[in-house]
Amino acid sequence: MNWNPDEHYKSRTVAVDYDASRFSSIPGRVFNFLEKRTVARCFSRLSRGSTIADAPCGTGRLAGALLEAGYRVHGFDISEAMLGVARQRLVSYAETFTCEVADMKKDPPSGPICDGALCARVLMHFPLDGQIEFLTAVARLSRSIVVINQSLDSGYQRFRRRLKRLMGHQPPANYPISNGDIRLLLEKSGLREVERHRLLPLISEAVYIVAEKV
Repeated sequence: MNWNPDEHYKSRTVAVDYDASRFSSIPGRVFNFLEKRTVARCFSRLSRGSTIADAPCGTGRLAGALLEAGYRVHGFDISEAMLGVARQRLVSYAETFTCEVADMKKDPPSGPICDGALCARVLMHFPLDGQIEFLTAVARLSRSIVVINQSLDSGYQRFRRRLKRLMGHQPPANYPISNGDIRLLLEKSGLREVERHRLLPLISEAVYIVAEKV
């Protein structure tokens, strides 16, 4: 299947069904809870009231966790449909949540506009060169830290992915990343790792990395 992440999420049907298709099962609910808690913890070095760029914002699921923790969030996403779901979900946060349609690869920001930036659940869709391009643009949004999410590549995780394919589970990340490539990704994006968090490392390949601008 010729799946294009730049176009797939522009569909209204995909946007409306996105969260339910991934986080309605018991494992999905557990992962959702842990991921939201981890994201809030990653930004704990920023004071409440700080503004965080969420790129891509998607349906606002992780933006909601940051808003609940007392931050302001400005979301960017290539999909107006996804942002429509986010606006509806986060309407109670009024002016503390704002968002706009933007393509980080085609229209990168010119300078820092937020205190921190989140780049979650997107880098694994692109080869390493594309990841560097995307993350470099997101890093420009931040005055201080950038939090990224990736799928960690290792012998154990490759074994898990083969099992998941055989069992017919949701397809794994297209471009998981090794620790060596994580270092290269951050270096080429003008960032340096300061800490990382794993979500259930025995059953999940998800890793969250807190990086600071060099």
